[in-house]
Order: sequence, then structure tokens, then C-alpha cells
Amino acid sequence: MFSNFAIFIFFYFFIISSVLGYGLFFARSVNRLNISSNFGYLGLIGIFFLCIYSYFSSIFVSHGYLHNSILLGIGFIFFLFFIINNYFSLNSKLLYFFIVFIILFISSLIYKTHDDFPYYHFPYSYILTQNNLIIGLGHFNLGFRTPSSLFYLNSLFFLPYVKYYMFMLPSVLILGFTNIILIERIFKNIELNKINYITFLCLLIFIFINIFFYRIAEHGTDKSAQILAFLLIVETLIFLNSKK
Repeated sequence: MFSNFAIFIFFYFFIISSVLGYGLFFARSVNRLNISSNFGYLGLIGIFFLCIYSYFSSIFVSHGYLHNSILLGIGFIFFLFFIINNYFSLNSKLLYFFIVFIILFISSLIYKTHDDFPYYHFPYSYILTQNNLIIGLGHFNLGFRTPSSLFYLNSLFFLPYVKYYMFMLPSVLILGFTNIILIERIFKNIELNKINYITFLCLLIFIFINIFFYRIAEHGTDKSAQILAFLLIVETLIFLNSKK
């Protein structure tokens, strides 16, 4: 039993590190865009890339063990490469990263899945791991008429040993990376003595999303969208108040 739990923990951090690895890779590849060094933003970039990739790749290939292992393995290599080469400049960011996701790992094990999970969340995600070019299944199950990018992202986390037990990870990733963004912004403003209404707004959003959205396993696709909408409000206000 302990060995199974250790394997589960390993794949949990393997996937999260891989997603962040893709974010780090693309942020460093397009320096002219001046993308933030915050691990939260980099993680969301990694999620965005994998969502776009999963849509296009599902046309040509099923998201089985081999495909997903290679894809996430490349992302994990990117993560290790950037961490090893920039360890001393990233050690504080790594601390936030691991603390947040360790706490969310515990939270993800506590509650039951969403009521719609067995109805169409799981079947939609699972069938992408078995077949490519999924067309016309809405005639068999109404849930298949409402696809979500999270279902396609789920299918990339179908891996050996853990199989489909990592299908809850997209919700963990979005909540976790959003928390990292908010935490770093709050502490940075306090450190620079730039406490303003945006600092308090970030603090209130941080408290709100972790109180009302703490049952991660029960998240529907709308919960992740609401969390990102809060983040969009913060970024819009920062943009409107910027002098550049």
C-alpha cells in the first residue's frame, strides 16, 4: 500500500513539474515578450500549451501511455534543465511551488468527485486515451456534446501505474498556480512597501478561492474558469493602473 502511495505522489509531482517545464521553456524561448518569471504564470502558460496541443493531437493519435509518457517526460526534462541552471535564483520560488502543491495534494484526496464526473467528465477524458478523431458521440451521451479543454488536458495525464487516477489534476493545477501568483504578488508588495487596494484585493481573492473552492475533487469545469476570472480582474486593474 505504501509503495502505491509513493508511486501516486511521484506521478503527481512529475506531471506538475512537467507542466511548469513547458511554461519555463516557452517563456525563455520568447524573451522579447517579457513574460513574467512568476511560477504561477509560467504554469498557466504550460497548461495553455498542453490544452492547445491536446486538441490538435487528438485528431491524429490517441492519448495513450506511450504518447503521454513521452510528452510529459520532455516537459519534465525542461523543468530539470532550467532548475539546475538557475537554482540559486529560483530557490524561493521553488519553496512556494512545493508548499502550495503539497497542501493541494492532501486536499485532492479528501472529497468525492463531482456529480457529473461519472456521467461525462470521466468517459469523455477516458475515450480520448483510447481513440483519436472523436466525432459523433453526442448521439450516445448528451455530455459528449459539451467538450471542455479540461477533458482534453485530463487525457494527457493517463499514465502507467496511476492510469486515470490523475484526472483530477487540471483543477489542482489551476488552483495551485493561481495561489502562487497571488502569494508572490502579496509578499512582493509588502516587501517593496507598495501596499494598495490591489494588494488587499489579492488577499481577499486568495482567502475566497481557498475557502469556497477547497473541495478540489468536486470541481466542475466552471470552478477553474471562475478562479481564472478572478485572476483576470486583478491583472486588468494592474494594467489600468500601470504608467507604461
